[in-house]
Amino acid sequence: MAGMLGNDPQDMADLASKLGNAIDQITQVMGTLDGKAQSVRWEGPDATRFKGTQWPTSKKSLSRVIADLGDVKTIVNKQKQQQMDASK
Repeated sequence: MAGMLGNDPQDMADLASKLGNAIDQITQVMGTLDGKAQSVRWEGPDATRFKGTQWPTSKKSLSRVIADLGDVKTIVNKQKQQQMDASK
């Protein structure tokens, strides 16, 4: 919107909600994948490498994504609240 300064609190709330949903979905998928990665019937050096290094590295990356999205959600909620406070 031309000339607008600030944000639409309702739109920001929608964004925060969508971020929360994404966090929940990624967390759920990561749990499912982790359970399967740990229980898959697979033996040998490739399995050892996957279970010991490759999957844990991927899991850490997903955990960072979850944390980053949580940080963004916090920022969005803070900015929304500041807009509401300034508009009073």
